[in-house]
Amino acid sequence: MAGVDHKNLLSAYPNAASAECNGHGWVVVTEEDGYRREGHCPACRYQNFLVTVTTFLPPRFREPVSLPPKVAEWVTQGRHAQGLYLTGQVGTGKTHTAWAAVAAWCRATETEPHDGGRNEEWLGGGRFGPTVVFTRMTDLLDDLRPGEDGRRRVRDCQSARLLVLDDIGAEKASEWTQERLYSIVDHRYANCLPLIVTSNLPPAKLEDQAGERTASRLAEMCVVVPITGTDRRMPRS
Repeated sequence: MAGVDHKNLLSAYPNAASAECNGHGWVVVTEEDGYRREGHCPACRYQNFLVTVTTFLPPRFREPVSLPPKVAEWVTQGRHAQGLYLTGQVGTGKTHTAWAAVAAWCRATETEPHDGGRNEEWLGGGRFGPTVVFTRMTDLLDDLRPGEDGRRRVRDCQSARLLVLDDIGAEKASEWTQERLYSIVDHRYANCLPLIVTSNLPPAKLEDQAGERTASRLAEMCVVVPITGTDRRMPRS
């Protein structure tokens, strides 16, 4: 199930919110004409969805953090959100903030996140791709080596409902890496699909690393949010 759509469930079963769940995720509601209908318990289904969102996050990043105002505003745009560029020094919490934004965006859009467990499922000859892709740039480039798996990874990053490219700038820059990154960013730019980028590099210094075309598109589509502070990973004296 790609989306839970809790609001539509409540619309379909307007009395379900007050109906008593039988303990197995089902409620019996009475329609206006007196007809009794059994349906999924919206509250149970939505609670399961929230658990799915939480477990999608790596354990280290499940601790709630406050979203910067610009990030919180970006989340409220839901499926209409475009780019978000989180920049700052090492250890300031860019990745943690990105994961928190993913969780908040999934809740706001009622998107059930999965990033690969269903990649090989087929229905009527069509493949289910991931709904959310969160990948470090160095890992992504390893996945994009020539072959069918590499082409599939490109398509997944292009078409996922939400893509997060973590730590752009950590990879070794080359013409090959720039072309691969451009093919992904340009597709999402052209189709107005949400994208989150984290980087130690400010946008003004991204061109040498990512290439002129990619840097230009990110500059246009992304809200830039500086993540400031000291390195959280260093022990306090």
